[in-house]
Amino acid sequence: MGVTTRGGARACVVGTGSTAARADVPPARGTRGVVRAEPGRRQSRERGGQPLAAEGAAANGAAGPVRGRGAKRSAPAVSDALEGASTARRRAGEAVADVASLPDDVLEVVFGHLARDASPAQYFDAMLTSKRFRDAGMSKRALSNVGEKVLSRATAENWTEGASAFAEAAVDAGSVFAAFLVGSVDFYCRDARRETPELAAAGRTRGASLLARAAVAGSPDAHHTLAIMHFNGSGGKRKDKDPETGAAFCARGNILFGSANAKRELGHCLQDGFGVEQDVPLGRKLLAEAAAADVATPAMDAAVVAATVAAAAAEERLRKRNDINTLNAAVAAAAEVSAAAKHAAEQHLTAPPVARFLLDWYDPNVCGNVLQPGTHACSHPLCGRVETRRHEFRRCSCCGRTRYCSRSCQSLDWRLQHKFACLPLLELYGWIESDTESQDTAQVHGGGDDEEFPSSSLASGASSNNLAAMPAADAAAAR
Repeated sequence: MGVTTRGGARACVVGTGSTAARADVPPARGTRGVVRAEPGRRQSRERGGQPLAAEGAAANGAAGPVRGRGAKRSAPAVSDALEGASTARRRAGEAVADVASLPDDVLEVVFGHLARDASPAQYFDAMLTSKRFRDAGMSKRALSNVGEKVLSRATAENWTEGASAFAEAAVDAGSVFAAFLVGSVDFYCRDARRETPELAAAGRTRGASLLARAAVAGSPDAHHTLAIMHFNGSGGKRKDKDPETGAAFCARGNILFGSANAKRELGHCLQDGFGVEQDVPLGRKLLAEAAAADVATPAMDAAVVAATVAAAAAEERLRKRNDINTLNAAVAAAAEVSAAAKHAAEQHLTAPPVARFLLDWYDPNVCGNVLQPGTHACSHPLCGRVETRRHEFRRCSCCGRTRYCSRSCQSLDWRLQHKFACLPLLELYGWIESDTESQDTAQVHGGGDDEEFPSSSLASGASSNNLAAMPAADAAAAR
């Protein structure tokens, strides 16, 4: 609408939503030109060739007061308008929700997301904010999402009553990773000095049931662990081995999750006809897929290269000594080369949380728990599984000095370290087995009670004893 001002000039005052027409005459005294109330827009007009920006509430996105004839805008009025516009904008688009006013179920959902993605310090710091936050953090809805990150501090060294209670609460709430962790701890982490065989058997029974719960909930690692337990008859006797069920768990792990360990284990089963009908082409295909997955892992590739370089350097150093001509000297040299390769590989590889827990549990420098008499740990440096009875794990058929819980661990350890300490290295030093040394070797093999893994070092599958009994020409051909 137009307003007639003093002197006959007309100025245009535009309300919200209207279209303004610029006046052809200068504005009357006491007015500021055209004032728009459209949010977020600035108006200017020319006076003396200089743009004049609209001030007041219109510049801040709020409707400004309409000034009458001869009205003047004072400094306090401008300040009040700016403050009012700022308050309105904050209330409209930048309102901050009060966390304390959130319902309990919303807080539990928030803590559920923290349990999945946050670090232990972040999660427990949030819980310590108030009693209400603590209750939300310990609710079943939140604990059911507890994952590897929150439980990353639950190591063997830090396995106190508080850490164990928190993990048990997460298991009761339905956390998959907590069930796998606690199940593995209950099954494998025993101490022969502090518990009776009956107590150990009860702990293994509970551990197996938690691992089964984790597998049903969709844990690929639990599938692989249960397969190994059935292959070896872990927790029972030799007659309790069930290779068919173990192969079925590997097949599930391969189909449902595409696990490289499941592919590798199932490929060996198909090649050997162990637990399944023999199918060599399919077994080779699965082994090739598992090898491709390993190559796609930069850490594994770097570890293999580093181990090879370190072993070559140690071997060259030992060659210059030129005094390795007995069995004991050859074994010591091979162990030195293998240790160099293992140390180099460990700089590039990190054990998974559960495997690291098992390794630290029996490490003399960390926890120092004692294995049952006559039992051994898996020779793979990143595995951590241990025997639950004597002669449970199978040995390398070539040297008989290493034991593995599975073919997967055997093939990985061969690449990382064992190929530098097995029979080919002993033969490389010119070792010729004598009758006395053969007896020593038989004693090291445990009298022949253990089963043996086929060696990756000999394509013919001949054992070290067979090679020693052959003539030199035939042995060379077999190699």
